[in-house]
Amino acid sequence: MQLTPSKMLSTAFVLASLLASARSATVSSTPAQTFLGVGGSGAWWPHDLYQFPPAARANLSNLLFSPSGLGLSSYRYNVGGGGVGVGNPGRAPETTYVSPGVYNFSADPQGVLFMQDAASFGVPITFFVNSAPSPFTTNGASCGGWFVNGTGIEYGKYLADVIAYWHGQGVPVKYISPMNEPDNSFGDPGSCGQEGMEVDANQRAEVINGLWAGLQSVGLEKTVGILADELSSLSRAMNEYPIWLPEVVDKATLVHHTYDFPSDASYSKLVADVAALAPGKKSWMSEVCCSLGLSNGTGKGWSGGYDPTIQNALMFSGMVFQSFVFAGEPHYDFWTLVSGGMGCQPLNNATCVNTPNPDGWTDGIIYYDADFANNGNYDLYLSKHYWTYKHFGNFVKPGTVRHPLVGPDVQEYMMAVASEKTYSLLLMNPNSTDSALDVTFHGHVCPLSAVRTSATEDFAAIAPGAKSSPSVYTLPLKAESLTTYVFKRGHC
Repeated sequence: MQLTPSKMLSTAFVLASLLASARSATVSSTPAQTFLGVGGSGAWWPHDLYQFPPAARANLSNLLFSPSGLGLSSYRYNVGGGGVGVGNPGRAPETTYVSPGVYNFSADPQGVLFMQDAASFGVPITFFVNSAPSPFTTNGASCGGWFVNGTGIEYGKYLADVIAYWHGQGVPVKYISPMNEPDNSFGDPGSCGQEGMEVDANQRAEVINGLWAGLQSVGLEKTVGILADELSSLSRAMNEYPIWLPEVVDKATLVHHTYDFPSDASYSKLVADVAALAPGKKSWMSEVCCSLGLSNGTGKGWSGGYDPTIQNALMFSGMVFQSFVFAGEPHYDFWTLVSGGMGCQPLNNATCVNTPNPDGWTDGIIYYDADFANNGNYDLYLSKHYWTYKHFGNFVKPGTVRHPLVGPDVQEYMMAVASEKTYSLLLMNPNSTDSALDVTFHGHVCPLSAVRTSATEDFAAIAPGAKSSPSVYTLPLKAESLTTYVFKRGHC
């Protein structure tokens, strides 16, 4: 293509504008944390998606687990408690537990199907429990009760036996969380909408010690890590860690949720408290969903409402950056990877898939029609959250290492991720104007590729970084976008 004088002037003007608004950063040669995984939960939606045609189910698994899809490196399988007293059948997964030492491994075929699909892609599996089977709860139900004191050994043996069985079936269970959100039992039996079991802070060490003993009994204590205690908010975690953690500090990884949508100050206190209470340990973030809010983070907080737009997707991306960059955490999981909570009927209104509404929920990354059983709609719908989360799933892999970006212009929604062969720079621009970042590397690099997600682009290939001086590359950042620039480590 031949450039006319007017096009040359236009191009020069654009470049000059970018350079005028460019900020600078340097990729530090000092490594920060090593990443362990990026993923989400297989809770609830398998009940519906199991009823989809095989081709649609295979397409879903490909979208979640394959390198061409999200490329997730963590999948959380919900170990069912049996759903006793739970009013919503889709949130009442069957349990394998029959009696001590007796199990029904044909239970929960819905959840098992997608767990095995994840395993077939080599995705590490985390087991997590919302409620123990009814013999382990004070009210004999899967919600509204408490964990029964003195049953830690038996409960731990049950979980360890189930893990050992699935290990034998080729499912790489890597972690087990025996009490997901032990601060909430989610209502009374008969009216509760999901499984839940409260575990008092004074009981949690018993649960962890019992599970540790169970894993020892099947020879998996060095293979399967214990996650605890998955409280719903940072404030609860900071108050309750001192009660149970000292007794089991060598047996559990600290994992929390962020349903309080914490400020940086709150996150900073968690990091300091963990460092003081358990030197050398890093906390993880393993569940969040359900917030409206804008790309710059304003308006976030627990709420209903469906918002599939780039602004809300960037708001949630900002929470991932907060965990990885500000708090230095090595692992991040979203809540339900798939949801029927659009709050609208796409067959009646095709535009509703991409339009915010007050009736749905922003609780998924992929969506489906909740009325599929009646209208035969087995389509899957990808929100902007899918495409922004794909940046993390594709480039923040287990074993990769964050190298801090340093300089006065660096924001917490920017990070450099190093593998043996590449640097991947994940850079978010939450603002309404274009900008650029001048990045300096230590050592030689060679630009390979770049992808961008914005209001008009879905992980679209764009031009790689352009060298503006011997060791500096200028990286354009489109307004309200998330861009990843990939560089080879070494000469071109």
